[in-house]
Amino acid sequence: MEDRKISVVILSVDGSDVSLFAIKKYSEELMESNHHVVAVLVSERTDVAFSAIGPLDKSLVKALIEAEEQKISERIGCVKTCMDECKIKGQIVRAYGEPGPAILDKAKELKASFIVTGSRGLGKLRKTLLGSVSSYLLHHAHVPIVVCKMPS
Repeated sequence: MEDRKISVVILSVDGSDVSLFAIKKYSEELMESNHHVVAVLVSERTDVAFSAIGPLDKSLVKALIEAEEQKISERIGCVKTCMDECKIKGQIVRAYGEPGPAILDKAKELKASFIVTGSRGLGKLRKTLLGSVSSYLLHHAHVPIVVCKMPS
């Protein structure tokens, strides 16, 4: 029996029900023993960015950063639990910035074979106004994208 080359698989995660659904679908339908899974969680620091208007109070900024870190830690915990329950061996890494470009940067850096992401199924208007990570990935990726749409 010949050894198969290890393939890096990126799971685009944020701890939401949609991303947890995508993790489960990957484990049920795509997971193979030669996959090295890297779950990428992108931190945007939204609370700090929107709250830092006006004079900066160091204690306020510190409290906002700590609260944001707590949220991120909780999301990482949800992702880790889901990966463990699905028997997915891999790692969770953080990336920073806009989710779409950050995920693609990590995929290039790690020479990923493909990316798995969830989709909330936003309508055209909401997708246009809010953007969509899965849509961004589909239009800009250098590797195949698997989009897992959560049933309504």
